[in-house]
Amino acid sequence: MSEPVVVFDGACGFCRAAVTRLSRSHRLRLAGRLLPYQGVDLALYGLTEPDAQERMWLVHSGHVQGGAQAFAAWFTTGSHAARLIGRMLTWPGVRHAAEGVYRLIARNRHRIPGPWEGTCAI
Repeated sequence: MSEPVVVFDGACGFCRAAVTRLSRSHRLRLAGRLLPYQGVDLALYGLTEPDAQERMWLVHSGHVQGGAQAFAAWFTTGSHAARLIGRMLTWPGVRHAAEGVYRLIARNRHRIPGPWEGTCAI
């Protein structure tokens, strides 16, 4: 089984902080290599630049998933607790709510206060 690849917006401070913090969590123990889309040949992963600008992607075992479902799939690579969260994010109802929350955050990530303020290019 190949290592999961997380493709995210490396120019966005919020995005960079979120995936870095999750990947370093000792409780979650998520597997994967973090790749900012700006330095990746997106075609290798079946993605386009507009795809990558719009959402985070997880590429793993021949599957490409974006947005909230990328997080769900990524979480299934981790600890028992992370896998439980990942499975829950795929449940009917929860899946749709998670995608709605993901879209809301993605559209407004440049407005989210934090040490990354002013670093998002969108």
